[in-house]
Amino acid sequence: MTPAERNSYAQTMFAQHPELFPEDRRQSILDGVVLIGMTPFEARLAGGAFTYRVVADKARWPAHSDPLKVMWAQSMQADSSEIWMTFKNSSQFSGDSDALFRVYFEQGRAVKIEKLKE
Repeated sequence: MTPAERNSYAQTMFAQHPELFPEDRRQSILDGVVLIGMTPFEARLAGGAFTYRVVADKARWPAHSDPLKVMWAQSMQADSSEIWMTFKNSSQFSGDSDALFRVYFEQGRAVKIEKLKE
């Protein structure tokens, strides 16, 4: 998705599911900036294309569960799954063009954002 397409999609999601997108995070999503406290889906809307790693919570998910289902479920019912999403965009860090960064999630929320060296 282009940034404009991502922005349009985010606006549609805000309208369809306002309960999932707190007002205080919507502008950051539209600005393309991932914040601490965001869910993986919010981070996807903000950060754009990504790669990921998921270690599903064994108490909730059977072996070989679809990692994307595990990731997206965190918005509705967080669990102890471990999730890492890696993005590359020009909006996360002011003054940087196409910065590579990784977001770490615990209990369904971003807890750390780390700028990576390419």
